[in-house]
Amino acid sequence: MNLAILGAGKMGRWFAKLGKETNWNVKISDLDQEKAQQVADELNLKFSKTNEEAVGEAEIVIVSVPIKKTPGVIRKIGDHLGENTLLMDIASVKEQAVEAMKSLETNSELASIHPLFGPGAEDLNDKNIVSVPVRTGELYEQFKKILSERGARIIEMEADEHDQIMSLTQSLTHFTLLTFLSTVNRTKNFEKAKDLATPMFQKLLDLSRAFLHEDPELCGSIQTENRYSPMARNSSREASRTLDVAIKAENIKFIKEIFEEARKNLGSEEIESEYEKLYRKEDQG
Repeated sequence: MNLAILGAGKMGRWFAKLGKETNWNVKISDLDQEKAQQVADELNLKFSKTNEEAVGEAEIVIVSVPIKKTPGVIRKIGDHLGENTLLMDIASVKEQAVEAMKSLETNSELASIHPLFGPGAEDLNDKNIVSVPVRTGELYEQFKKILSERGARIIEMEADEHDQIMSLTQSLTHFTLLTFLSTVNRTKNFEKAKDLATPMFQKLLDLSRAFLHEDPELCGSIQTENRYSPMARNSSREASRTLDVAIKAENIKFIKEIFEEARKNLGSEEIESEYEKLYRKEDQG
């Protein structure tokens, strides 16, 4: 199987490595040719100077470029796809990518996938991958089978549903952590706060440290390119404002109501389990 990876970033490299481990012939390209050449040398792959050259005789093409550039790359390589080709992208926002695929005049198979993990993942075991099938066939089914055999869970849905859900699981999560980090950056006594950290605060610090390993440009694009992200942020701001008003009015009942509703949503057994793990970690430390 011939695989072309368009984009030599961290996730492009990850999928190139996966292709190599699957014993496929892998080509990689990037606007930064030096970067693509370096990845090709490291993984013993073929290097292509242009995306069009990389697509060439490829049977599977994976577009792994920044979210905003993904639709343009898809449209640009459309005329270079072969008849027996599967074109995919791995962008975190799906509506624009899928629209670009639907505009192509090609008989190639088309699918827009979103790996719900970062390049730090060592394998596909227990990993979720969302897929938006646009026009699929035998190659797509083969690709899904390979991912499934390696332990991945493939979840198929429409592009708009994906983006709505990601506005919660990605946009809101990132916005919450960015708000916390922005607050911490303004705090004068942060060093002392670390020394006096409660288990909950320490957990949030640990999560923030992991989050800071992310690409800030990607985090920004997730906010700006997903049309549902503003709704998630608005909901967050409204929830914060309402909570602040209740606290100023000494309305403790409002906080109790939040707890009660959240306990129903999150499940009592899971709450108890996570609380025990929090202190078990403290004891072990």
